[in-house]
Amino acid sequence: MQRVSLQNVHIKDPLWIEAMTKNFTFLSEMDDERVLSGFRKTAGIPTEKEPYGFWENSLIAGHAVGHYFSALAMAICVLSGSDPASELLSDYKRKADTIVMGLRECQKSLGNGFLSAATIQDPANVEIQFDALEGKEEAQTWVPWYAFHKVLQGLIDLWKYSHTEGAKEAAIDLADWVVARVGKWDDEMKRKVLSVEYGGMNDSLYQLWRLLKEEDPEKAETYKLAAQKFDEPKLYKDLLGFRNRLRGVHANATIPKFLGYLQGYEDPSDEKVVLSQKFWDLVVSRHTYATGGIGDMEHFFEDGMLDASRTQCNAESCCCYNMMKLSQMLFEITGERKYLDYIEKALWNAKLGSVGPSGGYTYFNPMGTGYYRLYSPSEPSKNPFWCCVGTGLEDFAKIGDQIFYEENGVVTIAQWISSELVLGNGDQIKISVDYKRGKLSLSVTGNEDKKIRLRIPDWLINRDEIVSENEDYKCFSIRPNEIKMIDFTMKLQMLSLSDNSDVIGFSYGPFVLCVPLGNEKWGISTGAGIDVYAPAWKSVFGASVKSDITYGKTNKAILDREFLKLPKGETIESFRSDFETYIQKNGDLSFTLEGFFDFEGKSVKLDLVPYYGMGNERYGIYWYVE
Repeated sequence: MQRVSLQNVHIKDPLWIEAMTKNFTFLSEMDDERVLSGFRKTAGIPTEKEPYGFWENSLIAGHAVGHYFSALAMAICVLSGSDPASELLSDYKRKADTIVMGLRECQKSLGNGFLSAATIQDPANVEIQFDALEGKEEAQTWVPWYAFHKVLQGLIDLWKYSHTEGAKEAAIDLADWVVARVGKWDDEMKRKVLSVEYGGMNDSLYQLWRLLKEEDPEKAETYKLAAQKFDEPKLYKDLLGFRNRLRGVHANATIPKFLGYLQGYEDPSDEKVVLSQKFWDLVVSRHTYATGGIGDMEHFFEDGMLDASRTQCNAESCCCYNMMKLSQMLFEITGERKYLDYIEKALWNAKLGSVGPSGGYTYFNPMGTGYYRLYSPSEPSKNPFWCCVGTGLEDFAKIGDQIFYEENGVVTIAQWISSELVLGNGDQIKISVDYKRGKLSLSVTGNEDKKIRLRIPDWLINRDEIVSENEDYKCFSIRPNEIKMIDFTMKLQMLSLSDNSDVIGFSYGPFVLCVPLGNEKWGISTGAGIDVYAPAWKSVFGASVKSDITYGKTNKAILDREFLKLPKGETIESFRSDFETYIQKNGDLSFTLEGFFDFEGKSVKLDLVPYYGMGNERYGIYWYVE
């Protein structure tokens, strides 16, 4: 199964177009002289401008601009297909050329292919962070291989997606530096280095192996061997070996480890695939909220302890980014639809809501009722350049990457997002989805009949009318210039959490619903890491509590206003069977929950709206009932 090129997919859904437009604005405002500044300082090249601030002026500098390289490459690919004459495309191409030319100049100056934008500790040894990690030097380190990976992957993407001149050579020279360094590691050195977060180094190196193995098999093999230096098969087995082994493990350091290991697979039945599938199953079934979000304060919690871990620091956006990548790769290998189901959940909830109403990106997406999402500033000059800013730049540049797949002449439409696929022979496939009216249309124009396989979601009430014999997909043979229309009805579903049967929430179709809770005590934050913040106050219907936190430690707070008394005569079991009788549809995608009583016994009505739209307001997805 192969995803189609971003260049051939044109997004038509207004919600996603709006998010992509905000992202394009951020990309356009990036000053590439400031982007190159840190790399030039490392290479001893004079620079007129200073680097960006916060994380991009630190020991981890280069990590977010590496994502920027990838996002820029993807944006060029998208615009080349949808708007090839646009000034924006020309501007992005100029940016990409400037970046690659600047980085090549830095590599030439250093002489060994190395690149780094990190704060310089010793001008005589700009590789000192890597030496310190290996125990050869005394120096401060953060996560040098993690930042390095983002730059390497950015160059690979500038080669793959935008075909920027010089990007291939820059990526190869940078990878050759890796080959030379890791080739000296023994097992003890490998253990020492890999105890610190290293991103997806094996992922990028395996990609180079795949890209070059036909052109230069011998060189490609060196990248494969270097990638294997970052594989940790014993760790993967240990993490899956017994209950709660993931507890306290850094989620966004761990997911890329499986993702990188999987990238090196050669046969669908090999261990790399099997272990990655088991890990995916554990994370999605025992550690994932209804939105697709994962973890608390960047870490996994005990298996299934979802309610116990609801705070203001859940669902780091980077985790979702990496789980979507893992899901997509597993779908391409296995063809199993469960991976597409997760991506759908994450796209419409965790991702769509992670870009702010005025731009900017989220770090945490709280699952604790009464909190809200904090967004980074929308201007690069004021941005903290968290890791989640970097992944956000990519996420909203590659939405079209998630929708269409092709294999043996069959096109699979994986996601119900209004879009067009323009194929190389002139054929065009269009999907248009109106969730508010329950209408979907499919059409094909061109010279040949096309076989289209449409994923039919579980949230359809009339699924059986569309799919026979419980098939996962429906195949349509569409004649040129024909339109197939589908009327669909979406399910209202009740959400639950595995560690507390008295917690409820609701979804409608792919959309998680939540109760808007206003903006009382807005804008007061508490530190959650280096230049990272989270809401300090939890507020629900006039009651508030402040919860100060520190990195790695959160405190769950519960207010009496989070408790709802069930309608008279109902038990939790009976309510689960007839909950829809208490929910009234207001039109569009909003509802009213009626029949409940608050903690004082007063009758209440609660609005329910899609979670993705809660960018300027507190919200509550999950509620306690009694």
